[in-house]
Amino acid sequence: MRFLMVAIAAGACLLGACAQRSAWTVPVQPADEAALARIAPTGRLPATAQPRAYRVSLDLDPRETHFSGYVEIDVEVAAATNGIWLHGDDLDVSRVTATAGGETVEAGWAEILDTGVVWVSFPRRLEARGVTLAIDYTAAFDTGLAGLFRVESQGNWYALAKSESIQARRFLPGFDEPGFKAPFEMAITVPEGMHAIANTPEVSRAAAQPGFETITFAPTRPLSTYLLSTAVGNFDKVERPPLPPNDVRRTEIPLTGYARAGKGEELAFALDLTPEMMRVFEEMLGQPYPYEKLDIIAAPQWPSGATELAAAITYREGRILVGPNTGPSLLRSVKEIHAHEIAHMWFGNLVTPPWWDDLWLKEAFATWSETAVLEIMEPEGNHDLAAVIDGIGAMSLDSLKGVRAVAEPISRNEDVRNAYDAITYSKGQSVIRMIDTYFGPDVLRPALGRYIARYADGEADSARFYSAIGKASGEPAIGRVFESFVTQPGVPLVTAQPMCSGTSAKIEFTQARYRPIGSEITPGGRWAIPVCAAWKDGANSGEVCTLLSAPQRTVDVRGAICPEVVVPNAKGAGYYRFDLPAEYWRALTDNFAALEPREALVSIDSAQAAFNAGAMGGAEYLGLLEASLTHPHGTVLISALNTWDALLLQLGEEAGLAKAVATAALARREAPTELEAQIRLRGFRAASLQEPEARAALVAEADAFLSGTGELSSDLYPYALRAALEEGGTAMFDKVLAAIPRLDNAVFLQAAADSLGSAAAPEDAARALDLIYNGGISQQVSFSLAQSLMNNPAHRDMTWARLTGDFAGFTANVPSQLRRSTPRLARAFCDPAVIPDLEALFAAGSRDLAGHERALEETKEYLTLCAAQRENALAVMGPVLARR
Repeated sequence: MRFLMVAIAAGACLLGACAQRSAWTVPVQPADEAALARIAPTGRLPATAQPRAYRVSLDLDPRETHFSGYVEIDVEVAAATNGIWLHGDDLDVSRVTATAGGETVEAGWAEILDTGVVWVSFPRRLEARGVTLAIDYTAAFDTGLAGLFRVESQGNWYALAKSESIQARRFLPGFDEPGFKAPFEMAITVPEGMHAIANTPEVSRAAAQPGFETITFAPTRPLSTYLLSTAVGNFDKVERPPLPPNDVRRTEIPLTGYARAGKGEELAFALDLTPEMMRVFEEMLGQPYPYEKLDIIAAPQWPSGATELAAAITYREGRILVGPNTGPSLLRSVKEIHAHEIAHMWFGNLVTPPWWDDLWLKEAFATWSETAVLEIMEPEGNHDLAAVIDGIGAMSLDSLKGVRAVAEPISRNEDVRNAYDAITYSKGQSVIRMIDTYFGPDVLRPALGRYIARYADGEADSARFYSAIGKASGEPAIGRVFESFVTQPGVPLVTAQPMCSGTSAKIEFTQARYRPIGSEITPGGRWAIPVCAAWKDGANSGEVCTLLSAPQRTVDVRGAICPEVVVPNAKGAGYYRFDLPAEYWRALTDNFAALEPREALVSIDSAQAAFNAGAMGGAEYLGLLEASLTHPHGTVLISALNTWDALLLQLGEEAGLAKAVATAALARREAPTELEAQIRLRGFRAASLQEPEARAALVAEADAFLSGTGELSSDLYPYALRAALEEGGTAMFDKVLAAIPRLDNAVFLQAAADSLGSAAAPEDAARALDLIYNGGISQQVSFSLAQSLMNNPAHRDMTWARLTGDFAGFTANVPSQLRRSTPRLARAFCDPAVIPDLEALFAAGSRDLAGHERALEETKEYLTLCAAQRENALAVMGPVLARR
């Protein structure tokens, strides 16, 4: 903790100043730091001080190690006070003044908590009224890709601000919470010739000290600090025609792209995508794009995939640049993340959650918007299938006993970043999609637009959302469904029991919380679940739907005498797993190739879940997995291959017979027509089935590509590099390392980091570890490289020993926001025996690891479940495979 108390001028009241009551009253004794620490807010700041406006000046030269700033903050104080709580993390503050009622006093600055909670103390008590704080400070550019950081690329230096979630406080004193929205006026002094980017258009440019100029930007709409954008450097600037007016928006919007020098052309795909995507968003919501411009920024390094900085969306290069050899999966990913970030301009930026426990109101809706918008733009693009897979992906984490709820209360700053997980994003979007499907797009989507209009430039929490969306849609049950899913953790398990009697049929639905083998989850749980079951009865088929809010409900199946096939999650729209009587699982398996693709996806997942819960036998599960490989749709095949990979991993060294079953099943199907499925199948044959011909082909392609004599799709990078590193020895390891700077491609860099752990030689694995510790590989992929090494059983013990032996050295080379996730590296052991060592490693704790507790507890539970499920798979599947 650091404390600054500027000398306070004390004196008698001057005659001319006493005629009017002063805003500053009785003198205040400076508070002791220890006393302040006992009362400092660990989470939300008191609501008694509200920022009304910021005026910011920054001097930024990315070539230097430090920067300086000056900020004035207009604050409304609701009650008399001795000071104000706000935020500033590791800032070297030289002076603070406070002006109220025309009188300026010197104030104190004390950073009380390591999370950047600051007490600005006054020499005299301030009456309830407006006050302007003025703060001069300097700070070092961050070294962990957080706050305001700098990076070098090809001899050029760049400075970028990663403000979300609570990182703006690292470069700007202020009220660093989402609910504190205020307009900003920004001026940035930069070296001449460098671009400077902020949230609004540039309005003036003036000479500063020799070799520098000051760029002033237009005032913003009310913004949260986490949305602040600052980027400076020798960027390529790519100007495009403005976004034209339409039926929703009357004005043009300037559209500009920025990338590091030499990479501007690779923004063309995203920029070309933007006008139509923006039009669809505006028409779907009935609300215009809310800002004066739109900048698309490809950051030379960025700790996450992208960040929705208002009107200046900033991406990691590998998520937005499209260059040569770009495969179809990467193109799909670019479309999805671009739609996600544009959605944030309304969900989060214009209407903002007041605190981080309502993060889902922006992240879940932005994730849902990916599919909602891309389905309109590309009806045949299978984006609905991607949404189903995304929701299924969240269920693995949501099957833990200790998992957080979507809207989990957050009481500490250290836990804020933990809300950025699959529960918030993927479970959240799946719940929205379920409601959108059940009640209908014509109900939910117009209501969303009215909700946005009502709270524009303000904030809204979950309670306001439930109320507003219920009233706007005319469907009060919508709020009930949302609340039941976002306020409690866990995956609902819906058991469907078809019942036939004479000429009528019914289905009895029962709900409970899903519980895998080894779990201590308490039975029970109740949701308001929109359940729809698809059925087939001879030539007849249909759906039966109900809102399952009781533990059990029986519904009539109109049009059916006795359904022969039932899929209790029609169109894969529901966020739940299902179970069936054994005969209905067999019928589903027999008819698998004819299943609607979304229903095939959820059937695979529910079967896997039943097997991992001990509710499905080995023969039944193996039969369904065989059938899944014959489904004609490429996306279903990809999901089936991923599920087979999970089973092979559970079986470990005993997986040989299972591989033979998979090989035979694949031989019975026609080759997929979709390129994404073809690529995934090649990878499965080479990596999972270890087919010599498939491996040799990938190794040859990788070798030619690395030698500069051949091409390789970016979607094949992971499979080809792993095969090449496993087969090619140290010479291939050296080729991959040499290709990283030569190709200068972020997608290849990520694939290399994900693959280097596959190297066969222990010496090469040790060299890969050295890359993390000596900074020989980009910090943004260092965590991925560590995971790659941990995932290789041959290098796991060596890697773990090195990481735990110099854990501080490792975390220093990992992006700040990923350090709390380091316990998850131990998941590779799939053995609870490592838990004592894991607990000892994190027992001391440190500021750099703040918030790691959730990842640690989840990892401990995961290790127990993983071992139990592996034991079950070996015991149950082993005899079945032996009989085959």
